[in-house]
Amino acid sequence: MFIKINTWNIRGSNNVVKRKAVLNSLKKDKIQIAFLQETHLNDEEHKKYRREWVGQIFFSSHSTNKRGVVILLHKNLPFTVTASFKDTEGRFVLVKGILHGEVIVLGNVYGPNIQDEAFYASLLRHLADMDCPNIIIGGDFNCALSPMMDRLPPHATASKNAKAVLNINREFDLVDIWRHYNPLSKQYTFHSQPHLSASRIDYKFVSRCLLGLVEHADIGLIALSDHAPVVMAMHPPRPSERSFSWRMNATLLMDEKFVKYLTDQTDLFLEINDKNGADPRIVWDTYKAYMIISYTSQRKKERAAKQLEIENKVKLLEETYYKTRSEATLIELKSTRTALNNLITRRQKGIY
Repeated sequence: MFIKINTWNIRGSNNVVKRKAVLNSLKKDKIQIAFLQETHLNDEEHKKYRREWVGQIFFSSHSTNKRGVVILLHKNLPFTVTASFKDTEGRFVLVKGILHGEVIVLGNVYGPNIQDEAFYASLLRHLADMDCPNIIIGGDFNCALSPMMDRLPPHATASKNAKAVLNINREFDLVDIWRHYNPLSKQYTFHSQPHLSASRIDYKFVSRCLLGLVEHADIGLIALSDHAPVVMAMHPPRPSERSFSWRMNATLLMDEKFVKYLTDQTDLFLEINDKNGADPRIVWDTYKAYMIISYTSQRKKERAAKQLEIENKVKLLEETYYKTRSEATLIELKSTRTALNNLITRRQKGIY
């Protein structure tokens, strides 16, 4: 069992469809701790993230059209809060608590895109106030820590903000977990179409003492946003048991394909199962369960296969573009990303 943790700049979530799409994407990826930036929500709207699989939320708001960060914790995650701090600018939130018997600090950061020494001094001071050796921080820091490795085209020098982030990492002995597992790789989390450039500005930092628990770290695809998520999986000190429940998806009743499936399959089902002496109540319950589960399983596989096909195409086009900088490849990449976003959005609206 792993705890999956991601950081993701979602570039706004102030409409129901986008918020639901984000939550379902996190659920699909089995994320248990999510650090989201640029939520663009006030305090009341942030609270709406506490639904479905989300058990606890911690946020810092700014306005409905800029900034905003939120930490989402799965309802089954055994995390007990002991302290927290959030700034007033929608830039960062820190939470200290007990996770599987270990005291740990979770931090979500949306860094300024202009030089701001005061911001990083404040972040460092409040991290120190948490007084904890176990730290996991994620966020969009709006700067590339290694201008040669993390920018396309490469730059010669690091920005002052990047140097401030590196200083915090030294102070608290934090490790850039993706770079730890990919020391020579070049992969990017943000692509600027106007400037025809790319950069890795979204990071996950982990205390060196926690490295032994981390299994892997990956950069995901750019979908629903203009940033890619960064995901890591780590072992908990002790696994916890989980239970599941099932219920019918009511949207099936409006699905013409489901109605046709019932028409085609009912006679065959009754021929096999409605034998002489069979209890009609048992036959009826079995019929409902069989039809719903068999149909939804088939449709789920079809949708997952289609989404995987498009995701793989996006990944291939990204790799090709970063190598060739071809305008034709960029156009195809934008078109394919749009198709992926449309597919995900249509699923949230129940349109298949």
